[in-house]
Amino acid sequence: MTNTHIGSGASGEFPARPTGWIDRFSSFTLEHPTRLVIWTICVSTLLRLIGAELIGFGNGEAYYLATARHFALSYYDQPPLFVWIAWATMKITGSEWLFLLRLPFIAMFVVTTWLMYRLGTSLFNQRVGALAAFLLNISPVFSLSVGSWVQPDGPLMLTMLAGVMCICRLAFGPPVTSRLLMWAWVGVWFGLAMLAKYHAILVMLGLFVFAITSREHRRWFFEPGPYLALAIALVIFSPVIVWNWQNSGASFGFQGGRILESEGFRVEWLIRSLIGQMAWVGPWIWVPMIESYGRALWRGPQDVKAWFLCCGAALPIILFTVAALWAPLGWHFHWQAPGYILLFPLLGVMALDRLERNHRVTHVWLFASLVSLLVIFSLLVAQVATGWMRFLVPASIAPQLSRINDPTLEAQDWPEVRQAVERLGLLHKPRLFVTGGQWFQAGRVDVQLGRDLPVVCLCEDPRNIAFNWDHRNFAGWDALIIGTDHYVGNAPKLYGPYFDKIELLERVDIHRGGSVVATVPIYYATNYKQLYPMPLPPR
Repeated sequence: MTNTHIGSGASGEFPARPTGWIDRFSSFTLEHPTRLVIWTICVSTLLRLIGAELIGFGNGEAYYLATARHFALSYYDQPPLFVWIAWATMKITGSEWLFLLRLPFIAMFVVTTWLMYRLGTSLFNQRVGALAAFLLNISPVFSLSVGSWVQPDGPLMLTMLAGVMCICRLAFGPPVTSRLLMWAWVGVWFGLAMLAKYHAILVMLGLFVFAITSREHRRWFFEPGPYLALAIALVIFSPVIVWNWQNSGASFGFQGGRILESEGFRVEWLIRSLIGQMAWVGPWIWVPMIESYGRALWRGPQDVKAWFLCCGAALPIILFTVAALWAPLGWHFHWQAPGYILLFPLLGVMALDRLERNHRVTHVWLFASLVSLLVIFSLLVAQVATGWMRFLVPASIAPQLSRINDPTLEAQDWPEVRQAVERLGLLHKPRLFVTGGQWFQAGRVDVQLGRDLPVVCLCEDPRNIAFNWDHRNFAGWDALIIGTDHYVGNAPKLYGPYFDKIELLERVDIHRGGSVVATVPIYYATNYKQLYPMPLPPR
């Protein structure tokens, strides 16, 4: 199917009178595309606001809050844009309320949804754009994670789509008043995208491949515009370059090393990656999306608009999927998301074509996909808030299942830790610092205590927390050692050489829905007499 076939029903309207809820919904998506986008934005934003209030800090968000307390040119894990946004939100509001910190990211996804609508409309037609925006919002990784949480992906998707829109205008739109100015905007948006997450570079390279392989667009390399865009992007990205220069390329080395690290050829890791991507994107979205992508790749550059999206999407998807064969990428199934987001217009094209041909399965798929996300969202929020699923477990197998990690506990805050430290009279004690036993647990502790006490991470994997405070400045101070038993359960042995004495003050129970879900010991260590051998500067 080429571009000329898109939305080419005989009458341009839905071919049959709607007879039920499913048909009425499908009819609405075709007859009222702008209304569909507005309804999509309003309903999905309302759900995200509810989730922002009911779901606590995830491991990553807690760690990023600890990072955002300290303004810097860049950071160890990621470029700085999203951290700057969180830092500015805290400074402007004077609050660390998670709901407020998430608001800018929820607002950014409203703009991202609208940009998806405009991209699909610009490349194909208004109905495709509306379907692409709708489908984007019923994909879990985009609607729940990218669209809500304090992380780099929200700013990345917005700025990247804005940059793609500018290139789309240059490639396929009517002549612009000043091509050089439009190329300058390309540089601004992709510079901000690189300032959000390194993945933007892969999308840029993919669009470079598009220009090489599209006969009518190779002339771009003989214009000054692309070089101006690259120069502007590099200037905007320069804080990251400067920070890495000041810190021996720490961030570049960390992220690059995750791909280059090898533990042999592991087919099971590739299978896990594919299953994880399917789950994150949503099986109801991923399967037809891969079908639409495969068809577009088969047509190749002859379908130039689809090829434009194919090239932009290719590198993030292919690189991080293939790398799973050898690199221990773990559960980072969202790393392919910057590629997948560019495939939604292609999925919209396929869905529209089938809807206009009155393909019954497509009607049911569209409606069922919406219902699936709503059900998943409701069950997830309820589980995070109350842990209700434990009531479904028979008492006979509850002990066995209790040993299985519940991923929703990653969104469980530790307010009891702050209450305990305050009750012990240590919250404002002078010459006292806090250490966790691992980067994300140090982040959880920082959420509770970081406003009042410096929180460091004397451990083998401190990530950016190593850069927040210079632990050498705490020589001679006392410390609280806080974390789960897995990380600091043997604190006297683990930290004994670095302090005069370590004693257990209290074991704090963390509750959810009336049940204890974790226990966090608090140790008091006297006199930081010997510096811990940190793996990152300052050493």
